[in-house]
Amino acid sequence: MNRVGGAFLYSLVNTLFIIFSILEFLILGWVILSWVLFFASRGSVRWRYPRLFGTLEMISEFFGRALSPLLAPFRRLLPPWKTGGIDWSPLLLLLVIYFIRTFLRMLLV
Repeated sequence: MNRVGGAFLYSLVNTLFIIFSILEFLILGWVILSWVLFFASRGSVRWRYPRLFGTLEMISEFFGRALSPLLAPFRRLLPPWKTGGIDWSPLLLLLVIYFIRTFLRMLLV
């Protein structure tokens, strides 16, 4: 492979790795935020701090809508009502991202 092709491929793979890292942080942030919202709705936080709770709900909904196209295939594969109410789609998406990243890293070494 010539130098230009190699440099282009290297920059493309690095860009993919950055996108994968951003996706991982978005997924983890959304999952943690959903847990916080779940436990806050069970306690008095929802009523004591309604503006904070509403803001957190809006952020969670934004993350959910942004990640929904990526999570939809995994939700069809393992729907939450068949897995005891647990949504495994974020974990499966993280595993696929990890697999693709490892595959690309081993392919280019």
